[in-house]
This record gives sequence, structure tokens and C-alpha cells, in this order.
Amino acid sequence: MTLSRRGALAALATSALWQAPAFASEWPSRPIRLVWPFATGGLGANLTRVLGDGLSQRLGQPVVIDPKPGAGGVLGFQYTKQATPDGYTIMLGTNSTSTLLPSMQKNLPFDPIKDFEHIGMAYTSGNVIVVRADSDIKSLKDLRDKAKANPGKLTYGSAGNGSTYHLMPALFDQLNGTQMLHVPYRGGSPAYLGLLSGEVDVVFGDLSALPQVQAGKMRALGVTSRQRVPAAPDIPTTAELGMPDLRMESFYGLFAPKGTPKAIIDRLSTEMAAVLATPTVQRQLETLSTQAAPDTSPAYFVKRIREEAARWKPVIDKAGITIE
Repeated sequence: MTLSRRGALAALATSALWQAPAFASEWPSRPIRLVWPFATGGLGANLTRVLGDGLSQRLGQPVVIDPKPGAGGVLGFQYTKQATPDGYTIMLGTNSTSTLLPSMQKNLPFDPIKDFEHIGMAYTSGNVIVVRADSDIKSLKDLRDKAKANPGKLTYGSAGNGSTYHLMPALFDQLNGTQMLHVPYRGGSPAYLGLLSGEVDVVFGDLSALPQVQAGKMRALGVTSRQRVPAAPDIPTTAELGMPDLRMESFYGLFAPKGTPKAIIDRLSTEMAAVLATPTVQRQLETLSTQAAPDTSPAYFVKRIREEAARWKPVIDKAGITIE
């Protein structure tokens, strides 16, 4: 290589180093796209809107919610992976896609760790086990005993094959030596309707069931989070009920395309934490039966993705749950 060519390459490298901070300092100068990898409506879409509104106020630019539903979140993750890494496309992803799907689906077109920058975990939400209010199943022990006495006959409704509504009862069966019958629906709301209509006996679902519990139409047997849920403090945890390993907490976090400048990732992480700390957002989260994450740092987010993926893989493998 000639001296002049080495000099030109060095000049280009130096230019790039100077331009990156300048680019990051000018960001954002136009609207930001916030991808939600599922359909509109429901808890996750509402949480996306809460975060988008807060970031918009703090960053001084519109944050436009862009739903990209399909294939259990895969299409939204793919879209974000392929977006230009300039800080103008970010995504609120869920643990169902980032920690569970890699163990269920072969040839997944993304790696949740390697293909993204991780801005931070935003929210956590408990899950709840419910039966109809008139059910003779009045406790988690009753559910276990009835499932043992009636192998293959007690039914549970899920939000679809491979959903958290499916994996929690699969874990319940493995822990208790029971065999309940899976009845998949096309979403969480249809599963709850199936429970209320008597099509299924139990649903291991999310906290959107709480209004039905409070209205006296469903009975909550327990929550699967580490602590009791602030929105329903009278419902005991599965650990309190003698099943500490029957645990699942849904979580949501912000992803960006790989290569997004670190200065922008750091700014987004800081602003997200500030949004979640505001009294207005805290009140909104309480209404949605959700909490801000205990740690919003990128490092904690990556750690939780790795830990939950490792914890659920043997459960998924043993249950033989796959998604084509």
C-alpha cells in the first residue's frame, strides 16, 4: 500500500471518529419510529403508547407507534433488525419473542442478543392463574389434585401454541406430574372468553383478567411473579402457595438495530428511565397492572434475556413445544 493511500485511509478513519459524536449530538432531528411487533390493542400496545408519549415529550420529536404484527413478533424483530441503525427506529419487544421463541422455532431469522443494541428493560408484569368463579377449583392445590385425578381431562386455554399462556401450564404439569389438555385460542382475550363460557377449566394468563376477578366472574388462584401484584395485593404468589418454581414474569424492553451509535443508546436509556420515573406514568402503569422495571440499564436487560432463555429452554424441550 502506498504512503498516500495509507494517509487517505487514516484521514477517512479520523473523519469517521469525529463525525459519530457530531451525528449523535444532533439526534434527534426528525420523528422516531417505535415498532410494536404485535397487533394494536391490548396491554402491550398501551404500554408502547405510554412510553412513546413520554419519550416524545423528553426528546422534542414525535415518536410514532408502528405496529408490525405477525409470526409471534418475528416480523417486527426482523423489521427492526434490518432498519438503518441511526436512532430513528427502535422497538418495544417482549420476552415471549426474545427469550422463548428461540427455543421453539428453528431457523429463527434473528438473534435477540447479537442482532440488536439493547436500550433497557422498561416494564415487568405478573401473570395470573384463573378459573371461573363457580368452579370447584378453589386453590392451586385443588388444581393440582384435580389434574392428578383426571389425567388428560382438565383443560387449559392459551393465547396460542408457544405463548406464555401455553408455557406456564406446561411447567405446572412438569412440576406436579400432571397432564392437562391444551386448548389453543387466537389470543388471550378469546382464551378468557373460552374460560367464562365453560369451554376450558383454567387459564394461566396475564393481568388483563383482573377486572373479571374483581367483578366476581373469575377466581384467581395465584400470581406467578416474585412478589404480589400491587394492583391485586390479596392474591398470593405461587411461591407462597408452595410452588416457587412455577414462576413467570412478562417483561418489555427497548431494542435498536445493531450498530446504532452508543451515544444514542445511552441517551435513549437515560430518557426512558426518566419517563418511567414520572408520577404520571407511574399512575398509568398502576392502572395497567404493570410496573417499571427494577433496573432499566442495557446490561440488566441483556442479563435477563439470557437468564430467562436458559431457564425456559429445558421446559420447552421436555414439553416438545415447537413452532413452524
